[in-house]
Amino acid sequence: MNQDLATKIIESLRAGIPTRDSTCNLISASSPLHERFAGDLNQLARSQGIPKGRLIWGQFGQGKTHELTSLEHRAIDRGFAVSRITINRQLSGQRLEHLYTKLAASIRTPNSNLFGIRHVLDKKMLKDLPDTKIQNPDRYTHPLPAIILETYFGADSEYQEILYNALLGSPVSLSDLKRIYKSCFGRSFPKFPERFAPTKHSKSYFELMADILKWCGYHGWVILIDEIELIHRLPKLGRMQAYQNLNWLLNWSGSQTFPIYTVGSVTDSLISLWLTPQGQSKLPDTDLIPALARERGDAESEQAMKRFFEYAQDNELCPFIERMSENALGDLLIEITKIHGISYGWESAIDISSVIKSQGSSPVRIHIRALIETLDMSYLGDQNFVPQLTPLEESIMSEDESYFNESS
Repeated sequence: MNQDLATKIIESLRAGIPTRDSTCNLISASSPLHERFAGDLNQLARSQGIPKGRLIWGQFGQGKTHELTSLEHRAIDRGFAVSRITINRQLSGQRLEHLYTKLAASIRTPNSNLFGIRHVLDKKMLKDLPDTKIQNPDRYTHPLPAIILETYFGADSEYQEILYNALLGSPVSLSDLKRIYKSCFGRSFPKFPERFAPTKHSKSYFELMADILKWCGYHGWVILIDEIELIHRLPKLGRMQAYQNLNWLLNWSGSQTFPIYTVGSVTDSLISLWLTPQGQSKLPDTDLIPALARERGDAESEQAMKRFFEYAQDNELCPFIERMSENALGDLLIEITKIHGISYGWESAIDISSVIKSQGSSPVRIHIRALIETLDMSYLGDQNFVPQLTPLEESIMSEDESYFNESS
């Protein structure tokens, strides 16, 4: 390992932000989950069916985000397009069209530092579309996105920006789209069986994007979603809608026919919240959400939500990140110490066991932070520095309708 790479790894660890350099080069941080993900990616790449997605459970600060980052890099290296988002105050998960807009804009592809698909889409032309799956109008939940794509290739540059943004989920008026379409092709805009409704037809954007990525030479679309536990802050109807969206993206109903593979990370305390009676209903979410789904839909919707909670708690499908043993933690900290030495050109004599002891049962992230601080102080001459215990506090995930700014 050269000094430049070592410095990049140390600085990413210092900032607490997993990067390609840190996730791919820290041998001691390799995870047994990688084999499961590799199997799923193989299945998708070989067109052997759409694998069920997974949730990664773990304690706060125990490495869930690191696992997503590692999967992101491995998927890109293997020829997949990858999108990654985090549930936050502006993105609750209950609106599928909002999820799509964020996911489409964040797409990363192999051998490129650009986000989105404009750089690969512009290598294609209108004459490439015939005889592709994309021009089968019955393939999608609604044909509108496919018509937007066709119009994009036929449009002048002045309209292409509008149409590209429309492909990424930005709203465009139907009247403008009809006008652009007629100017491109000299014929009237196609008639649809029913008017496009975001709450009903947003899946069609995901379906088309998955097809576009496959058409452009990628194995499929990998979707990564962090901090899913924040969905619990939604009111009950919002939670149901968000879990229904996740259920579809994770392919837990087995109905997915497009090359989409989804993995999410969740703090494990959410399970106890699922099993605890909530609000005035006095029912846990595992009973409340399926009952609400039946009330708002039908028996099939109810069964889908029951299955969602069952699959989410299936340790084989949705594994838990086990707490790192003291020996494994020691190996990791020793490796980081060596990398710090390469970065700064020195050899440390600090006692790794004392660093571990000073942080007790804190998450791995805290032990790494304490080690980096100890190494820095030792390098500067303070050989007696002892890191203070700096625990992370997990946010309370109680129901809070005011948490999200996303309009319902």
